[in-house]
Amino acid sequence: MSEQTTQGNQISAVEVQQYPEHFEARVTGKVEHRVGDGPSEEIPVGTAMKVDTAIASYVLSWLDPKDQQPETAYLAKREFEHYVEVGALEVSV
Repeated sequence: MSEQTTQGNQISAVEVQQYPEHFEARVTGKVEHRVGDGPSEEIPVGTAMKVDTAIASYVLSWLDPKDQQPETAYLAKREFEHYVEVGALEVSV
């Protein structure tokens, strides 16, 4: 994130897009996502996923390894980027 001076010298945060609109990632550590208003669920290590960039989040799509059913989760951009920084997600652009 960077800061930018606006009219009247007010400082505002400007989000910097780190990844392309569509890319892939693989879970290499503990990654959790919240299902609706319910508890957090872990995405299994080794899961390969497609990632789409939204306005304030990343949309993750993968096949559940147990039943091969499609799964979708949303992670806030900063949360996703944290998982990348700590090595829990490996991104392929």
